[in-house]
Order: sequence, then structure tokens, then C-alpha cells
Amino acid sequence: MKDNFGRNINYLRLSVTDRCDLRCKYCMPIKNQFFLKKKEFLSQNELRTISNILFKLGINKIRITGGEPLIRKDIIEYLSFLSIQKKKGLLKDVLLSTNGTQLKRFAKKLFDLGIRRINVSLDSLVSEKYNFITNGGSLEKVLDGIYEAKKCGLEIKINTVLLKDFNEEEILNMIKWCAINNFRQSFIEVMPVGELSTSRTSQYLPVSFAKKLIRKEFGLFETKLKTNGPSRYFKTNKFKNIIGFISPISDHFCATCNRIRITSNGILYPCLGDNGAVDLKPYIYKKNDLELFKVIKNSIHTKPERHFFKINEKGYIKERFMNTTGG
Repeated sequence: MKDNFGRNINYLRLSVTDRCDLRCKYCMPIKNQFFLKKKEFLSQNELRTISNILFKLGINKIRITGGEPLIRKDIIEYLSFLSIQKKKGLLKDVLLSTNGTQLKRFAKKLFDLGIRRINVSLDSLVSEKYNFITNGGSLEKVLDGIYEAKKCGLEIKINTVLLKDFNEEEILNMIKWCAINNFRQSFIEVMPVGELSTSRTSQYLPVSFAKKLIRKEFGLFETKLKTNGPSRYFKTNKFKNIIGFISPISDHFCATCNRIRITSNGILYPCLGDNGAVDLKPYIYKKNDLELFKVIKNSIHTKPERHFFKINEKGYIKERFMNTTGG
């Protein structure tokens, strides 16, 4: 289905929980963090109902996100449902974004269910720095999970949020590590989603900084590679490894956006950077699939042309954090 600006919307990012077993400083504040009640989460039946309607509307790629999706107790049940839909040809891709803490346990199961590609959030390869940025996370545990996923046959992309005065000096080491392990990677600008006590300006590091550094050390040239997400992909002359750059602040990619988001409690956001949304649950409760179909179709059709993130201004998205709508 196309939206009002002619973009083909075929990609859903579905948050199955707002819970996470890490507390990354740019994502979730420690104090006064609001979480949904678990009874508010979409049930398995509700997830299936929404999914079946989205298939009819042309959504054929689904990325499961959180919070941390693998801590939802019944996540395998929903992934099993999606696996069946993929075998039927209703889905082209089932993907997953994770912080990696549960991969050691779930990697083989994910592969068995037909998931072939996962994104892992990893902002540092230094144990002490990783522990600091995640407020207590274990780098070793995450690396064990990543290597287990690799062993099981999953293709891995490492997502690194660029953070000023934190991981600038690790950019080149991250590239070497990903190249050695044959991991794709993306560097991402921090986004002003959710108001923190610290300034987003103090965190912001543009992708141009990383590009300049990489180009000087390894050489860098653009590729024609396109994936489901917003990364613009490059390769280094030295390693030939694939590196993506996601620049929602310095060079937005809204003209090619092909995605919508649904939260774990059934709120549909046509745009991550816009407050406009529709609550799907009342329509599910009516058990009127036609009405639900029309509501979702209208939300897709009226998707905003672009977001208006400005890193040096107070965000207009204050109480919604990335753990609610997913990355």
C-alpha cells in the first residue's frame, strides 16, 4: 500500500514489550521510568489479528523490537506464528532487534523459526564502558550471545549509537572487529525521543564525524546495497566490510521511509518522530476486522511526510521513549 506521498509502506516494526534488561543512558532514564502494565500488552490473539490485517494491506516485512523482545515470556509463540506465515508466502522477512543479552539462550530457536538476520545494539567493546552506558550490563554475556548466534547461522548487524565523549575513539576498532567476524554494522545518530535530564546536544555526534574518521584510516566508498531499514551503506577499501550510516538528524531519510510502528499495547505510529498515533485496541475489542482494516489503512495513507527532529531543541516527544516504540 502507498501513503499519501507515494511511498510503498511494506515494513512493520513491532514492539512486543517496553521492558528491557538494560538501562542505556540515552534510551531510558533510571528515575521515574514509566512502564506499561503487562495486562495492557497485546495478547497472542490480538497480535495475530493485527498481523493478518497488515498482511492484507501489503506489509510483508516485520521486525520484532522492544524494549528487549526476547524477555517477553511468550515471544516464541508469536514468532512461531510468523514463521508459518512466512512459509505460506505472506511474509518475505521476519527480523529481530535485540540487545544480545538473551541470544545465548535463543539463537538456535530463532534460526529454526526461519529468522535469518538480527540487529544487535552494541555501543562499546570495552567492558567498563559498556557497563557504564547500559547501567550495569555485561559485555561478555552479550558477546557470548553474538558468537552463539553466528555459530547458529544467523546473519548479524551491529548497531552502534554514536555518542559524543563516549565512543568516538572506538569507531575504528568496531569496524575492525565487525570485519574480522563478517558482521555488517550501522552507526546511528542519537535521536531526541523521550526527554532526559541530560542534554541531547551533549550526546550528539553526527555520522559525518565517523565517515571522516573511517575514510581517512581505511578509505570509504558508497554502495548500491538497499535493505529494509534506513541505513545508507558504504564499504571500506581495506576490509570491504559493509558499514551503514543512519542520520535522522543531519540528513533525514524520510522520502524513502517505508515503515510504520506498533507498540506492545497496540498504538500505531506511522512516524517515529511524530506524536500522531491511533490506538488499535478499541477496534480489536469490537471484533470488527473491516473497521480495523479501514483504521490501519487510513493511518498508513496519512503518514506524515517527514519528522522534524532538532537535536539542539527540547524534543516534542517527551514522555515516549525508544523502549516503547522500538528502534
